[in-house]
Amino acid sequence: MLEIPNWRTELQRTFTKNYMNIDTVIKDLNKKIVSQGVSVEKLDKEDLTAIEKTFIHKYQLQQSLIIYGSLAPNRPNHSKIEHINGKWVKGFIKGKLVKEGWGTALGYFGFKPSSLEEQETIEAYLFFSDELAHHWAYLDEFEGDGYRRILAKFELHNGEIGVGNIYAINATDL
Repeated sequence: MLEIPNWRTELQRTFTKNYMNIDTVIKDLNKKIVSQGVSVEKLDKEDLTAIEKTFIHKYQLQQSLIIYGSLAPNRPNHSKIEHINGKWVKGFIKGKLVKEGWGTALGYFGFKPSSLEEQETIEAYLFFSDELAHHWAYLDEFEGDGYRRILAKFELHNGEIGVGNIYAINATDL
């Protein structure tokens, strides 16, 4: 049975206190994702710092997906993901929803990372599954060229903080 990782671990305190904050690591990794044109699991390992490698491993990024739109439970495209075994948890992310992407036709705006001044609190579902690694290609294809899978920080309603994959509007301004 999949356990939801406890994100408030010594690792998180170590990253925040001794290295750099989570937001900085996410931003640096997302820049590499965009510049290399790949998802996090396909990043050139030689181009990653030791902190980034540890971050990817410890946050188990292959096992978490942040969903803010049509793939969420009881929404129009949930059937595209419901066959994957895992656990759903409600939480929220910070960013901006913009009227871009194919989801707008269904009433769902696209996610864009944003500056602190522009950030909104966006309700989201977090999906944790050790099966996700086998489904990324399928989900990437479903989302299409208008979206890019990047990383984002999330917060659960109990205050725990984590990092997961999210489909964002495909833009180069990360």
